Amino acid sequence: MNFYKLKENQYYLKKKNRKKNKIIFQKDQYWDLKNHKDPDGKKRNLIDEKKKKLNDLKSEISFIKRKAKNIKKPRIIDLGSGFGFFLSAFGKKWDKHGIEISEQVSQNSKKWANIHKIDIEKKLQKKFNDKLKKFDFVFSYHVIEHLANPEMFIENCYKLLKNNGYLILGTPNFDSACSRRFGKNYRFYKDKTHISFFSENSLYRLLNDNGFKILNVDFPYFKTDHFIKKNLIRLIDKSKISPPFYGNIMTFYCNKKKLKEMRNSLNLKTRKFKKLLNFREK
Repeated sequence: MNFYKLKENQYYLKKKNRKKNKIIFQKDQYWDLKNHKDPDGKKRNLIDEKKKKLNDLKSEISFIKRKAKNIKKPRIIDLGSGFGFFLSAFGKKWDKHGIEISEQVSQNSKKWANIHKIDIEKKLQKKFNDKLKKFDFVFSYHVIEHLANPEMFIENCYKLLKNNGYLILGTPNFDSACSRRFGKNYRFYKDKTHISFFSENSLYRLLNDNGFKILNVDFPYFKTDHFIKKNLIRLIDKSKISPPFYGNIMTFYCNKKKLKEMRNSLNLKTRKFKKLLNFREK
């Protein structure tokens, strides 16, 4: 994938036949709880993977809890909350919410949070804004790559956050070392519902252009259960599905920009643009 073909106002590469994607999720056809197959063809019972999920997300959970230490009643929302495993990591002092369109998996996540069925690709209506109010933390993991309208999704993230709130966003990196080496055998390309492909640079631009200050970008791998000799050996044979590897998944830690920061950023871009124009005219 060549992300350098993207124009300044383009932030991701698109898969063809994107229209069918929303129908798959609306009809609740995505979740096959007991017979789910990963890209390697291995069957998994997703509802039994709470421990694995929490272990994979321990860095993200630790960051949020650290930032919430001085907040009396922290508010958090998970966009695409699935089984609610992530939200289960936060105790009673938290006001926890999730957005999930699957009725099937929401039955499980309701044990840990208030779950709302809202289309996060559309502009949030005032009644939902009034109902949900503002959050200290917005979290979303492996969701944005499924969406046909990531720009509106990011705008909604911004609106849901309190001033100086945090967005933690995770998604596959389609410009990773494995993606470049394995091509269409890249494990995250195999999911037919992955329709919007981001690189680290393109997602940085989308977030930065929509009011977020990027604090850090992490590539969780070495502290996970995927860092094993077997997966490293699998890197040799690119005719097969790529293994889990460093850089495959990226987590963006972001802060909602203050209006002053946004004005300063705009003024800086304007000055640079004027300087470039003057240089070309000479």
